[in-house]
Amino acid sequence: MKRENIYKDLSEAVQSLLKFARDSSFNVISENCTSIISEIKHSDKNFFDRNKIRKAENDKKTPKPLTDIIVDLETLFPNLYDVNLYVYKADKNSTLIEIQYFPRSSLDIEYQKTSATHETMLHCKVAIPPYASDKKEKFDINWQLGTINHKWKMFWWQRKTKK
Repeated sequence: MKRENIYKDLSEAVQSLLKFARDSSFNVISENCTSIISEIKHSDKNFFDRNKIRKAENDKKTPKPLTDIIVDLETLFPNLYDVNLYVYKADKNSTLIEIQYFPRSSLDIEYQKTSATHETMLHCKVAIPPYASDKKEKFDINWQLGTINHKWKMFWWQRKTKK
């Protein structure tokens, strides 16, 4: 991703993410998108604890249109190493996209030097719940928010894996 193409690249990535999310989940996902931005931080905590902290932080943020987020990203751009787009929350009326970024300053000093000339990476990702082992099985896109459907599936998945 280059600084001069940031709006175009992110707009295309959002469309790819929405398609990927629709293909993976049974939810109705709206084209009406807003976004939040967050930094990917190193942590020694396990996935579940990190997810709780991330959810608490994200719930405090005010969603913005993509054009406003791009202004924020442009100021961060010289330090951006990797940008990841996720569907944070979706329903039939709106979709909240979380834009996570990993700063170059968080890399090891030696790798910062070698990666300084690399373009910023851009990825679209859909988080997959542990019980969705079959690639064809669709799941609730909002599972990380602790939906009833997710809790029910986790209950049965845990019972099945303990046997």
